[in-house]
This record gives sequence, C-alpha cells and structure tokens, in this order.
Amino acid sequence: MFRKNILQKIEEINENMKGIRSSSTDESSLFSDNSSEDHDEGTESHEVEKSFLLMSRESDYLINLEKALQRIDDESYGICEVYKEEDPEKCECPESPLIPEERLLEVPNATKGVFCKEKKKLNLL
Repeated sequence: MFRKNILQKIEEINENMKGIRSSSTDESSLFSDNSSEDHDEGTESHEVEKSFLLMSRESDYLINLEKALQRIDDESYGICEVYKEEDPEKCECPESPLIPEERLLEVPNATKGVFCKEKKKLNLL
C-alpha cells in the first residue's frame, strides 16, 4: 500500500517536472533571440526563477520519496527517527515508535511522528 502510494507520487512529480520544463523552454524564452520590444523581461525573468524554484522543490521531494522507498526495503519505514536514531525516551508520539498510517499516506516521506516533528521544529529535541 505505501510503496504503491509513493510510486504514484513519484509519477505525479515526474509529470509536473515535465510540465515545468516545457513551460520554461517555450519559444518566448528570455534566453532566445525572438524577444519582442514589448516583452516584459522582468516578468519573464520572474517566471524563469519561479520555474527553477519549483523544479528544485520537486527534485528535493523526489529524492525524499526515493529515500522512503529505501526505508520500505530496509523495513524501517514508518518508524519515528527520533525513536530509532536519537533516543527512544525522547519520542513522546502517542503511537511511538510508529508513525500513524494516515500521516504516511498524506506525507509518504515522513520520518517523524507529528509530535516529534513539532518538537524538532521548535528545537526542543
């Protein structure tokens, strides 16, 4: 179930990245010689930068999904990394050491339960 969900997300990301690539390499690109006088280069530059940031974000997400697949293979998927790697005593997640199934379906690259994620974000771990 989790592997299938992750593979589906990977496929969606690959499609999104193809769309971003094709929209940023069309004929009206700032980097082509076909620019007209009326063309707003500032807006186009902003769009190119936005496309780059989207590609970077999607690429990072793809890497994290691939790591999640590796954790499935290693049989460590769904175990809170605070419990597993830091200190079992520090993991105060209600389902400790397991990350809830609902969270893994919504955030398949999750490595921590919600409680530990929040504590880590607030530098309490």
